[in-house]
Amino acid sequence: MGLDTWEFIDFKAYLFIYCTFADHLQVETERRLAIKKVGEQKFKKLHEEIEKDTDDVSINKIRRYVKKHNINKEAAKKLLLDVKDMFLSDGEFHKLERRLYNSLERIFGKELSKT
Repeated sequence: MGLDTWEFIDFKAYLFIYCTFADHLQVETERRLAIKKVGEQKFKKLHEEIEKDTDDVSINKIRRYVKKHNINKEAAKKLLLDVKDMFLSDGEFHKLERRLYNSLERIFGKELSKT
């Protein structure tokens, strides 16, 4: 499955799975929340892809999808809220999670600033 064939649910699954690895280990509560949001089948399918990707490849895929598909303001806000909820699901918002969250805010920033 490649970026060019992704539907929004594929992008969402990839984003959430990538975020579960933000602090370099996948916390079970974050994993369960990601599965709940995108379904187990989609999670498994994209989990294999993301394990092969480097951090640079992953963030570039996210950046390119957002740019190509012009995610609207409401969808961007919802994605960021879902990511933050996932990060907080284990009771902590670690430094690396905060760093990734800030990067995602910048990636989605152009959509969030539109009126």
